[in-house]
Amino acid sequence: MATSAAIMYRFGGTDCRSAHRAVDNSYSYSGIGAVIQGRGDHVVVRSVLPGAPADGAIREGARLISVDGTYPDSVEGWATALKGPAGTSVTIEVAYKCSGHKFVTLERKMIRVSR
Repeated sequence: MATSAAIMYRFGGTDCRSAHRAVDNSYSYSGIGAVIQGRGDHVVVRSVLPGAPADGAIREGARLISVDGTYPDSVEGWATALKGPAGTSVTIEVAYKCSGHKFVTLERKMIRVSR
């Protein structure tokens, strides 16, 4: 599974004795809101975050074919290609088992993921 950020840490306190660390179980990134994973030689959509640009446009299980005319060869390559500045668009070619290929153009936005 590809994620766009690691768990963030906050440090607080005014001196070493009172310093504490809290784990923030959420992160933000600019993208389309699709969780992707490798499946054999392909990269597929594992899930779509509710309210994200991909919600209603790309379904779970979609096989990713191309993004903006390029063909990333790894999950990491796909994650990088799908992220970008909020307000920019990205065109993704997806394939579904029983319903062929389609091209979807989405506008990236800030996504906040809570765990």
